[in-house]
Amino acid sequence: MALRTSSLLQSRLLPISVILFLFLMYAFLPTQNSTTDAYDYAASVRWRVDLWKPHHLLYNITALAFYSLLQSLGVYIMPLPLLKLLNSFFAGTSLFVLWRMIALLQKDVKVQAALLLVAGASFGTMRYATENETYLIPLFFSSLGSLYALRYLQLGKGTFIFWSGWWASIACLYHQVHFFWWLGLFFFFLLADKCKLASAFRFLLPALVVPLVYGLVMFYQDIRLTEAHRFVFSAFYKGGVETTITYKNFLLTGISFFRTFFEVHGRIPFLLTHHPFYIINGLVTAGFVLYLLKELLQRRRTNILHHSTFYRTHAVILALQVLFAWYAVGNAEFMVMVPFLVVLLASCLNIKKSRNLFLFGIALFIWNTSFGVIPNHLYTFSNHACVSNYIQQHPGSVLILHDKNAFDTYFFYHFGRYPENTHETEAPARVLTKVIAEGHLRNQAIITDYTKEAAVLNRQWFLSKKKADAFFKNYELSPFYSCPTFYRGSSLHKVSVHFGK
Repeated sequence: MALRTSSLLQSRLLPISVILFLFLMYAFLPTQNSTTDAYDYAASVRWRVDLWKPHHLLYNITALAFYSLLQSLGVYIMPLPLLKLLNSFFAGTSLFVLWRMIALLQKDVKVQAALLLVAGASFGTMRYATENETYLIPLFFSSLGSLYALRYLQLGKGTFIFWSGWWASIACLYHQVHFFWWLGLFFFFLLADKCKLASAFRFLLPALVVPLVYGLVMFYQDIRLTEAHRFVFSAFYKGGVETTITYKNFLLTGISFFRTFFEVHGRIPFLLTHHPFYIINGLVTAGFVLYLLKELLQRRRTNILHHSTFYRTHAVILALQVLFAWYAVGNAEFMVMVPFLVVLLASCLNIKKSRNLFLFGIALFIWNTSFGVIPNHLYTFSNHACVSNYIQQHPGSVLILHDKNAFDTYFFYHFGRYPENTHETEAPARVLTKVIAEGHLRNQAIITDYTKEAAVLNRQWFLSKKKADAFFKNYELSPFYSCPTFYRGSSLHKVSVHFGK
């Protein structure tokens, strides 16, 4: 009998090594520039407030349970870094579940590992695996739902329909956007099984957990049944989801879809001038991409290899998720699952060689670590800590801030209270005029972080109405308090009225 080879490339160690390597990178390179939402969720855990957010119902309470468990074991870590670690763990487990699906569709372990690298090195995955956000836990559960659907195709066990529905439903409790994944799997079983009513019943039965859990939370919070729709869909009623369709839906959807794979941000020009490391890695990535484009143009079309129903189902899920992201003005957060879905679709194709996939995965990894993960870990892009120090030293000041909501949440996470007298630079002119006039009457210092320098291009810049530029032309801005960030040695400015106005 021939000896079984122990080569890394011919064993399960290769895909497992890819998963482990990516997980360790996520865990040890968390972002130091957390989002407003990340601070908000961490603050909810730290101060035990606002734990039930309907849009992602179970995230905060799960985070609190994890935080409390570690505290009871004598492990004391602040909520924000701890929850980043939790997300890196679920990123790793999601990749593991994805691998189990890929392994059922592709027998070559080198192809399996290459596909995993593409999914794990895509920026959408890296970004949220190093942050405290709500998108990777539901991705794990939705992936489990798809895994059981695929196993059902191969083995035909009715219990797999139940478990697919169960995990897809749990995903919806962690984020409502995964309803589209659940819906796609529901139609999958209707198409894949001759006993359509029985399949529908098995899949829909565990979905009852969703209204049950929402009902229990409403009961716990004394919310009347007649207000159920406002509670469940509060993100829409409170304006948390933008629903006005303009050219920005198309522009930002295209940018966000591309950014799901490759990081694109206004900070990249700053990085290129900061150190040759970024120029070299950018050129290396460009070389990989140009080579792969040449290879792609020379290759013939590949036919679907396995399970056309599974392929079509996940193509529909992908389309639904992207369509909803488009409706939400190209919200990249609603496209976190895109790399996983694209890799699943690719796994249904007849892939004979892994080389080009590996090269693509390496290109993604080099670019996204160089321009995304590493800079976010090493540098500070916001002035929140500096402004917070200023407030502690000058509690009576009035602040007009470029990103008031982000700063307020940062401050609340650290101190358990919101700062007083903070306002948004994009607020209506009449509001800011009144704020400044009343502040001067009370002899309060009026401070702003507004700057006339070129803005860093990002989603917030695209969506802003650019009111501040016109408003501050009417006032004198005097540098007052240094607040350097990675971008520039910026300052807080005192606001005063031009002489004679």
